[in-house]
Amino acid sequence: MKKFNIDQVEDTNITLDTVKGLAQTINDLLEDNVSLFTEYPSTNKSAKWQADNLVTKLLALAKATITATANAQNQIENVTEDFYKGGNK
Repeated sequence: MKKFNIDQVEDTNITLDTVKGLAQTINDLLEDNVSLFTEYPSTNKSAKWQADNLVTKLLALAKATITATANAQNQIENVTEDFYKGGNK
C-alpha cells in the first residue's frame, strides 16, 4: 500500500476546486443568458424546443458537476481529518 501523502490530497482538492469553478462559470453563463436559448430567433417550434431542451440539460449537467465536486471535496476533507486524528502527522 502506498504511503499517504497529504500533498497529493491537497493537489486533488485544488483540481476539484478548479472543476467546480468551471462548472459554476458554465452554470452562471447559462442562467444569465438563458433567454438566448428560450427566445431562440426562429419561428420553428421544433428548433425552439431543442434550444430550450439543450439549456435545461446543460444547466442540469453544470449543477450535477458542482454537487459531485463538492461531495468529493467533503470526502477528501473527512479522510484528511481522520488521518490526522489517527496520529499520522
